Amino acid sequence: MKKLSTARQVIEHLGGLPRVCEITRANIKQAYNWPGRAQSFPACYYVVMTRALKRRDAMAPARLWNQKGLSDAA
Repeated sequence: MKKLSTARQVIEHLGGLPRVCEITRANIKQAYNWPGRAQSFPACYYVVMTRALKRRDAMAPARLWNQKGLSDAA
């Protein structure tokens, strides 16, 4: 399983920002800041994005979605 450590790596692994917007149903203008200035994703996308990563044999730390109290191994 590939371990990703940054928002930019997650986006690239999922197929780019337009694809991430399809997965999350987020607006591209909103999502544009995730890999750059924000360096994280809104917490509401944690489940959908981690499931998409798992289907692509990858994982990322829960901190990228500002999740507290979750193990990064989950």
